[in-house]
Amino acid sequence: MRQFRPLTILHYLAFLFSLGLGIVVLLAGAGVLAEESIADAFGETGWTIFLVLLGVGLLLIALHFLLVLAEDRLNEVLYSRSGEWGRVEVSPTAVREFISGILREDIGIDRFRVYLRRRENGVAIRVRTALTPDQRVTDVGERIQRELTEHVSDRTGVEVREVTVFVRSIRARDAESTIREASDDELEA
Repeated sequence: MRQFRPLTILHYLAFLFSLGLGIVVLLAGAGVLAEESIADAFGETGWTIFLVLLGVGLLLIALHFLLVLAEDRLNEVLYSRSGEWGRVEVSPTAVREFISGILREDIGIDRFRVYLRRRENGVAIRVRTALTPDQRVTDVGERIQRELTEHVSDRTGVEVREVTVFVRSIRARDAESTIREASDDELEA
């Protein structure tokens, strides 16, 4: 038997709410239900409560669709190629994870964010990072540009059109420093 998750229950409730609201609005618009009779059925206080619940319900439905759109964006295909046995697709998340590995393991940077922007037939990469005082900004920046341009194109098939490095601070490593990666997708079509 299928187990109901809270999100599934919310989907059913949102479906029933929007279905009921749609039917009432259509019937009122067609003249079958008079607006005054609907308001009279609820009374003054009931009508106010109904309108507040209606507003909250519509805001929740809008939030739901916003979350669906955000998830679609995260799962969007950055690169696709058809082959003999089907398609090979690469998501922005996979490319960002690959870049994070290069920055951490090959270059030795532990604090950074990676942003991707779709460009004609490829991608522009923006790395925002913090360096330590012993690292030379120009050397590290050029190495990041060189490594990402070579490895991302070679391993993922996504052509790198531009690599921008923004050093936001130069400070000593703290004992508490953690790796920071972009979880929000800045990919633009």
